[in-house]
Amino acid sequence: MEALRKQLLELCAIPSVSGFEDEFGAMVESMIRDRVDSVERDVLGNIIACKRGYGEHPRRLLFDAHIDQIGLMISGIEENGILRFTQVGGINQLTLYGKRVKIYGRTEVTGIIGTKPPHLASDDDKKAEPVHELFIDAGYRNRREAARKVGVGDVVLVDYYSDALTGDHVTSSGLDNKAGVFTLVSAAELLSRVRHYHDVFLLFAVQEEVGLRGARVGGFTAQPEVAVVCDVTFADPGEGTIEVKTGKGPVIGRGPNYYPPLVKRIGELARREDIPVQEEVEPSPGGTDAYFLQITRSGVYTAGLYVPLRYMHSPVEIINVKDMYRASRLLVLLSQEQDLLGEGQ
Repeated sequence: MEALRKQLLELCAIPSVSGFEDEFGAMVESMIRDRVDSVERDVLGNIIACKRGYGEHPRRLLFDAHIDQIGLMISGIEENGILRFTQVGGINQLTLYGKRVKIYGRTEVTGIIGTKPPHLASDDDKKAEPVHELFIDAGYRNRREAARKVGVGDVVLVDYYSDALTGDHVTSSGLDNKAGVFTLVSAAELLSRVRHYHDVFLLFAVQEEVGLRGARVGGFTAQPEVAVVCDVTFADPGEGTIEVKTGKGPVIGRGPNYYPPLVKRIGELARREDIPVQEEVEPSPGGTDAYFLQITRSGVYTAGLYVPLRYMHSPVEIINVKDMYRASRLLVLLSQEQDLLGEGQ
C-alpha cells in the first residue's frame, strides 16, 4: 500500500481545476501510455486509452473517471490590489475563510482569503458571506502591481497539504476525483499483467464538476457497450446518517442510473473473490458521469463503483488506499468475464 499512497500523493500535487486539466492530464497519460495499446486526447482534453482484449467476441467495456477538481478563478482586481474571485464548481464558502491560496497566473502566487477579526465584526459580519463578496489579499499595493503577476481568469486553489494518515488513509485536496483517476491508473497496471476478454477503454474525462461535459463527448468517441464510472461518494467518519465508511471497500451504486444485471455481476465478483464492498441507493440520476454515459448514442449498460470519501469538496478530503485498490481489482475481474450482463445477455 505504501507504493500506492506515494503515487496517489504525486497526482494530488498537480492542480486540475475544471477546464484547466492539461498538466494533470499529461501526467496521467505518461502513467498509462506503456500499459495500453493506444491513447489519444480529444478537443475538450479527454484522455481515451484502449487495451484490446483477447476474447473471441469482446464487448467495448469503458471505465471512466473525471480528472477535474473544483477551484476558484480571479474575476477582478481592485484599485488597492485586492483580488476578487468566483468559484469553479461546487465550493462551500465556509471552507474558504482565512485560508492560504495558490494563484496559478504568470507565476505561482501565494495569497490569503481575508476575514474580519472577531474584535471588529458585527453580528451581520459573522454570517457566511457569498463567494463573490470574499477577496484574496496577496500583499499588492495597487492594481498595477498586482496585474504584473495576476490576471482575470487565473485559476486558484486553496493551499493544502497531501499526507499519509494512519490506517491506510490519505488526506489531500482534489481527491474528488483523483481517487477515481488513480483507481483507473492502477487498473491499467493490473490489466497489463493479465489476459482480459473484453476491449477495455479508459476515459479520463474533463469538466465533470461543471456539468459532466467531458463524459458527454468522450462517450461518443469511445462508443462503449458497457460502462463503469469510478468516482467518489460520501463517507461518514463516525456513526452519523451516512452508512458508507472508508476502509470498508468500494461502493456499488443502485438506482435507475445503473443496469441491474451489471450491478449484480459486480457484486458476484466481489463475493467470489472475497473483496469487501458497500452499497448505496441513488434514486435520482445526475451526480456523476454515469448520467450521460448511460444515455450516450443508443444507450449504454452502466454501473457505478465509487471510493468512499470524507469531507467532500474541502481542502482536507480523506480516502483509504485499500478502497481504491479493491475497486481496481474489481474492474480487472470484470474485464476478464466473458458474460458481463448475465446469462443470455
